Amino acid sequence: MMNQYLRHKDSRRLVGALAAMVLLGPALPRDAAACGGLFCNRPPPDPFAPQPIAQTGENIVFDTVEAHIQIFYAGPADKFSWVVPVDAVPVIGVGSDQTFTTVGAATRPTFNTEWVTDGTCDSGNELGGAVPGSAPPPNAGAGGAGGGKGGVDVAFRGVVGPFDAAVIHSASSAELIKWLTDNGYFVADSAVAIIDQYVTENKYFVALKLLNGRDVLSIQPVVLKFAATEPCVPLRLTAIAALKDLPVNLWVLAESRAVPKNYFEIVLNQARIDWVNNGSNYADLVKQAANEAGGNAFIAEYAGSARVMDKQLWPNPRINLAKLRPLTTPPEYLQQLVGQGLTMYAQTLSLLRVYIPLPKRLADMGVSESEFYNNNAFYWTNYQADFAAFDPNKLTDEIDKAIVAPLRDGQAMFDARPYLTRLATFISPEEMNKDPLFIYNRELPMLSNVRSVKAHIMCGDRRYKACEAPVRIELPDGQTLWFKRDGKTPCGGAYDRTTVDSMPALGVAFAREEVGEGNRKVDNTAAIAKALAAHNAVASADEGCGCSTAGAPAAAGAAVALLLAMALRRRGRGRS
Repeated sequence: MMNQYLRHKDSRRLVGALAAMVLLGPALPRDAAACGGLFCNRPPPDPFAPQPIAQTGENIVFDTVEAHIQIFYAGPADKFSWVVPVDAVPVIGVGSDQTFTTVGAATRPTFNTEWVTDGTCDSGNELGGAVPGSAPPPNAGAGGAGGGKGGVDVAFRGVVGPFDAAVIHSASSAELIKWLTDNGYFVADSAVAIIDQYVTENKYFVALKLLNGRDVLSIQPVVLKFAATEPCVPLRLTAIAALKDLPVNLWVLAESRAVPKNYFEIVLNQARIDWVNNGSNYADLVKQAANEAGGNAFIAEYAGSARVMDKQLWPNPRINLAKLRPLTTPPEYLQQLVGQGLTMYAQTLSLLRVYIPLPKRLADMGVSESEFYNNNAFYWTNYQADFAAFDPNKLTDEIDKAIVAPLRDGQAMFDARPYLTRLATFISPEEMNKDPLFIYNRELPMLSNVRSVKAHIMCGDRRYKACEAPVRIELPDGQTLWFKRDGKTPCGGAYDRTTVDSMPALGVAFAREEVGEGNRKVDNTAAIAKALAAHNAVASADEGCGCSTAGAPAAAGAAVALLLAMALRRRGRGRS
C-alpha cells in the first residue's frame, strides 16, 4: 500500500502515485515482518485489448525478506521513472499484479446482514421486490539540496525484467539528484528537500526506468529482497505526487499479527457502518476515523492465517508452457494463449508486440492491433509473407520469466509464512509527515475480514408492513442499534440515520505495542454508548419501554395465552 516516488515528466498523466515500499535494516533475531493496480480486466470479447487501469492507490505485500510493490503509471514509456529510498542494497526482481488482485479479494472487508422478521408483518408487504440489505458488497475492500560530500556510489546497475535498474548511494543529495537527472530520471523540484532528508538518514535509492523498446504494458510490480528490522513505508517522498485521501493497502506476512509502531491503529464505531446496505459507507468511515485520529492511522482489515492464499497463485491448472513450445505458427500459438488464460496479463500484449508484431503492411492498411491478434488466422492465411519470423521457444521463455515465474515466487512467499495481516488507510499529502513503521504482536486476536450482523424487522402482530417497521440490529461489539423509517416516501421511506451519522466514526485509536492491546490514545466508546442509547430511546420509543424486544411479538402472544388460561382455571376452581 504505499505510494511511490514515481514521477514522470508530464505529471498530469501520472496515474495514482507509484507504489514504493521498503524494508529497513538488518534481520531481526525474531520474526520480522499492495487489489489494486493494473488489473487483468480486459473487455471479454477481446482478450488482446489494452488493459484499463482499474484502481489507483498504493499496494504492497511484504515479509521479512522481500517486498512486492505495485506500480501505477499511465504516460509515455520513455517518461517513466521510479525512485524509492531503502536502508540497504536489495536484490531487485519483478512480481505479478495478480498477487495483489488475489490477496486483495481474499482479505477485502465484507459486510453481511442476516434479515429476520420478528412477529407477523401486515399484509401488503410493499418492499417492491427488494429485500433490505440485498445490495452487493462494496469494493472495499498515502529546502534545497544539501548533504555531505563525495560522489555517487552505484551499488548495482543492470536489467531487471522490463527495467533498467540501479541502486545508488551518496552523502550529497545534490550529486545524487544530478546522477539521477543525468541518467534519465526526472526529479521534481518539490522532491529535492525530501530526498535531502533521506540522504541525511544514509539511505540507498532504488531507481527504475523502462528499457528502450519496452512499452508501459510491460511494467510489473517490483520485488525488493533483503532482511529488515521493521517494515517501513516512505510516505514522506510519496507526498510530492499524492492526491488527497490516497488509499494505502499493506499486506504483511509474518509469524504473528503486524501492527503500526508510530501510527495509530483505529477501530471504527460499529453503529456508523451502513449495515442495511452492506457497509457501502465503509471507505468514507475509514477516511473520517483516520482524520479523527489525527491523520496518521491504519485500520486492521484482516489478521489471520496466510492459508487463505494456498494455491491461489500457483499452480495454475490452465497454464502449461510445454503446450506452447511446439506451436510454430502465430495463429495456433495465440489460440493456445487465450485457452490458457495468459492474455489476462498485461505483459502478454507487450511481448506479442515484440515476437508477433503487427506487420507494417497491415498497419498501413488501417488494421488495428486488436483486429490483427483476434483475427490472426485470417491475416496469416492472406499475408503470411509480411509476418516477422516467429520463434515460439523465445516467446515462451519470456512468458515464463515475465508471468509464470513471478506467480510461482509469489506463491512461495505466501507459503513460507503462517500469518497474514491486511492494514489500510487513506492519507493526504499534508499528513505524510513521517514514514510508518510496523512491529508484531503475538497476543492480539485474529480478525476476520467478514463482518456480520443480524437485523430484526420489528413487525409485531401485524402492527407494521415490512417496509414500515423499525429495525433492531445486533452489532458485532454486542451493542444494539435501532432504526425507524424517515417517512419521506411511500411505505415508510429510508431508515433514519440522522443522529447515528452525527456520532464519531472513530471508536478507539490504539498506540500498539508488542504485547497487550497497547494504549488507548483516543477512546470514544463511552460517548458512543451514550449517544447510541439516546438514539435508540427515540428510534424504539413506539415499541413500549424502548428496551430490546427481540422476539417480543411472539413472546407477548404466548404470555397473553398463558394468562388467559390461568384465569380460566381460577374461575373454574371458584365454581367447583
